[in-house]
Amino acid sequence: MDSNSSQVAPVDDSRTQISNRAATQCDRLTKTRHMDPQLYKAAAGRKTKYGLGEILQNFHDLGDELTPMENTVLHIAAQFGKQKCVNLILKEHSDLSLLRRVNEHGDTPLHLAAREGYQKVVEALIHAAKPQPPQPCDIESRVEFHQGMLRTMNREGDTALHEAVRYHHPKVVKLLIKEDPMFTYGPNHKGNTPLYMAAERGFDDLVDIILENFDTSPDHRGLKGRTALHAAVISKHPEMVYKILEWKKELIKEVDDNGWSPLHCAAYLGYTSIARQLLDKSEHESQIVANK
Repeated sequence: MDSNSSQVAPVDDSRTQISNRAATQCDRLTKTRHMDPQLYKAAAGRKTKYGLGEILQNFHDLGDELTPMENTVLHIAAQFGKQKCVNLILKEHSDLSLLRRVNEHGDTPLHLAAREGYQKVVEALIHAAKPQPPQPCDIESRVEFHQGMLRTMNREGDTALHEAVRYHHPKVVKLLIKEDPMFTYGPNHKGNTPLYMAAERGFDDLVDIILENFDTSPDHRGLKGRTALHAAVISKHPEMVYKILEWKKELIKEVDDNGWSPLHCAAYLGYTSIARQLLDKSEHESQIVANK
């Protein structure tokens, strides 16, 4: 790991500390050249002459009403956390296609709600996608639709779960996992899985949630071939190192694309206590093997 190496760069992008709404203002009212201004304002929870319910009656196909970023009215309501607006849109226009509709960045309404941490909106979107007995419907098709919405990746390869982890929304993370606990959420286009992202950022509460709520073993991969254990070491988080080792002790032997193990990283960074922790675990495992 030389001075020019980016091997211990801690975060995958600059969006960690900047919310979606603060980072881009492309959907400001002044720029909505396509979507009806009153519809936009009502969906965003702003004051309008008529209520959203009345305004919605004027539109036969809401899918045709788009902002320059190709957000639908459901995107707008979800992004601004307007649960009542979300429910009204879904009630008045029962076409479920809006739930899976993506904007210019490949984001569904669920992506936006998860990114902003709006738990009630996330719940409303998930509920709408599920089969609703006793209404007649193709149960298998609706289950597939529900799972598809949860697993949809945007242009960065992020699912709604990736977004909730990135912006540290524990309740939303737990909710999304419990809705699809058998699915293994793989790496996004930068190579990062939700577990790796949580470890990389030092979000020990999210690491706990991920490890405790998946019915299958979550993917632990990260960029440059690192694992979640590499990330926990680099973030200088001994408690997280312990948790990950208890979950999957064999990660102590895995190396990244440069051949560096977690112990290499700890030694290079001068994290003596973590290096000792890894050595103790390695020695303990070696003794167990020798005694068998």
